[in-house]
Amino acid sequence: MKIAIFQANTVDNEIESNLKRYNSFLETLDAETDLLVFPEMFTTGFTININYAETMQGKGLSWLKEKAIEKQIAISTTILIEEDNKYVNRHFFVMPDGKYEYYDKKHLFCLSKEPRVITPGKEKKIVTYKGWNIALFTCYDIRFPFWCRNTYNNGNYGYDIAIYSSSWDSARNLAWTSLPVARAIENVAYVIGVNRVGIDNFNIKYVGDSVILNYKGEELVRAQQNKEEIRYHNIDKESLDKFRRSFPVGRDWD
Repeated sequence: MKIAIFQANTVDNEIESNLKRYNSFLETLDAETDLLVFPEMFTTGFTININYAETMQGKGLSWLKEKAIEKQIAISTTILIEEDNKYVNRHFFVMPDGKYEYYDKKHLFCLSKEPRVITPGKEKKIVTYKGWNIALFTCYDIRFPFWCRNTYNNGNYGYDIAIYSSSWDSARNLAWTSLPVARAIENVAYVIGVNRVGIDNFNIKYVGDSVILNYKGEELVRAQQNKEEIRYHNIDKESLDKFRRSFPVGRDWD
């Protein structure tokens, strides 16, 4: 399966200009792409400003469905959503037919006002796409290994890929470059971590370091720091299954 990661320089609270930015990059997207992953809150940059929250009929999700159908790909990213008089950071996985599943971010960043505004999700989400089981997570979730824990039952693992759609600031970049490796190794799964670049409206810097890792924690591709770009890599289910058979560590999990 061919993965594309878009390390975007999102402009805070500029939905229209961000969608134009994504449109321009998608014009050159490789035709064989199967899955495209964007950073967290791709239309607005990370925000808790409820004035920029969308409904499930909003521009962001409508655009994702339109592009997934047009390009015949799956797209994974998050949007600030208003629903039932509450706000959630919703991670969408949109299929090539425009149908979608979603996960609401569980862990809210304690050093921000996020917990005052956002309602945490309560349920994990694993989607099935092209024979792969894919777990959806969002940014700060990656610090919590129990929440991200894979499962094992009679040789079958709960997920094959974990996606972390993120807005991870440069002050904690060592954690961002280290934790995906740990999550990949301990869960025997591919990890896709996509972060933004640029400087936000609060003068917080993001350097990117978006990455795809294999099930051994080895780096397959990494985007350049401070550069807006799309990077690609083909991942292989057969090699994952072979490794899991040769080293069935899941049998020994607590």
